Amino acid sequence: MLELRTVTKTVGATEHIRDVSLTLQHGSLNVLLGPTLSGKTSLMRLMAGLDVPTSGSVWFDGKDVTGIPVQKRNVAMVYQQFINYPAMTVYENIASPLRVAGTERAKIDKEVRSAAALLKLTPYLDRTPLSLSGGQQQRTALARAIVKNASLVLLDEPLANLDYKLREELRAELPKIFAATGTIFVYATTEPHEALLLGGNTATLSEGRITQFGPTNDVFRRPNDLI
Repeated sequence: MLELRTVTKTVGATEHIRDVSLTLQHGSLNVLLGPTLSGKTSLMRLMAGLDVPTSGSVWFDGKDVTGIPVQKRNVAMVYQQFINYPAMTVYENIASPLRVAGTERAKIDKEVRSAAALLKLTPYLDRTPLSLSGGQQQRTALARAIVKNASLVLLDEPLANLDYKLREELRAELPKIFAATGTIFVYATTEPHEALLLGGNTATLSEGRITQFGPTNDVFRRPNDLI
């Protein structure tokens, strides 16, 4: 369970995050919905350990992890940009976090092929990312995050740079991909219809504050404010 307890993040004279409290359960999909500069990325950076809150604390499974850096947390991130290792094959990209962790070769092969099958990447394992479509490149980044078996996976507008057809195709598949793991997923978007399609829970953000949090359908049926 991930808990943010009255978290505030101030940079200079600007409050990026204001007094946020939030609890996310294992196996849940949680959408952060808000316009640009509403605080979505800042909040994810605090969850990951990339930033430290000015006040408040971050807890994971009953342990205060506020001062623990991202390198020492079991966290994975997927960004808008297609971030892969261009000189490596898709197989090697997906396998990279397992190799860094010293996982034995047979287990690496099993995990990579399982993630590739889930993300429909099996035919492309011997190719390099730059030879793939944008959607396939983003699937590779997502497979690398999943194979890491992270306790928390943060997706910061991961479909924003895909064309419409690829975006709709991958968006329709994401809930099934998320359901196949017991991980806490946090997905940031500016698009209300994307939150509705993904389901799970939605937190609406405005000017660094969470204005509402709950099951996505409830948030849209009974909004506290305009989304």
